[in-house]
Amino acid sequence: MNTKNVLSVGAIAAITFIFGTLIFGQQLEGYSAVSQTVSEIGQKGSPLYIPWQLFTIGTGCLLILFAVGLISFAKKRKLSIVPALFILGYGLSQFAMGFFPSPHALHNVFGLSMIVGYFSPLMFALYWKNKLGASFKRISILAFILIIIGIFLNLTPAFSPTLYPLEYYGIVQRFLLFTFYMYCAFISIRTINSSLTLQGQPESTNK
Repeated sequence: MNTKNVLSVGAIAAITFIFGTLIFGQQLEGYSAVSQTVSEIGQKGSPLYIPWQLFTIGTGCLLILFAVGLISFAKKRKLSIVPALFILGYGLSQFAMGFFPSPHALHNVFGLSMIVGYFSPLMFALYWKNKLGASFKRISILAFILIIIGIFLNLTPAFSPTLYPLEYYGIVQRFLLFTFYMYCAFISIRTINSSLTLQGQPESTNK
């Protein structure tokens, strides 16, 4: 599998996770995407326990594969692999969570470890700057700001449970998760376009 195909896995992972969580949530009777977390879809005792764990593990594998593609892309273009390592860390955490469903203690441990991966947009902005287009750094910083807001809102129930109505916690969590995955899709598209541009350069030179 060539690098371009592997890079497309980032967009596939984003589409799979976003639509997968929506579809699974609709199949679970009594489940509310507004107030409940995505992990509750496949928590222990749920009728979707096995499908959700397979879904979580599969999504983690897609992100890991995407990170491998980013590392290969970075090496070929003499870019830092640091941002890709942050994506890899997130993928490994997602993968591990599939083996420790909620409410297992390790589920929360791996969930918190995802915070490292959430810093990937900042890493891309710092290390790759505008190597993937004039607006790349600006969009990466915007994504990071949105993610930081999402992290803050996700953690506030632990120390300030009255900051916002907790019956909307499901939306708050999805804001964070979907923002991250949409950024992965953005990186996927930009790196593929960059690969296609570079492939076309020799042809234009020979004309």
